[in-house]
Amino acid sequence: MAEQVAAVGNILTHLERGDWSRLRRDLSPAVHWTTAVEEELHGIDAVLECLARDPVPGPPAYHEVRDGLVVRWIDKVG
Repeated sequence: MAEQVAAVGNILTHLERGDWSRLRRDLSPAVHWTTAVEEELHGIDAVLECLARDPVPGPPAYHEVRDGLVVRWIDKVG
């Protein structure tokens, strides 16, 4: 569970700082990200492109970490 919490904190910190290279390293190449407006994003490039133009999200409603990398992120709706 500690890995899960640390992963979320790392992602949010990287986003707040605009640290795209570190964010890229903490995402699985097969990441599946669902935005707060329920846009489905697949893969690091699609996720980073969206996150670069949108406001920094808050903690997710759901996330999944494998081997230290975020593979699933679902933003809170609203």
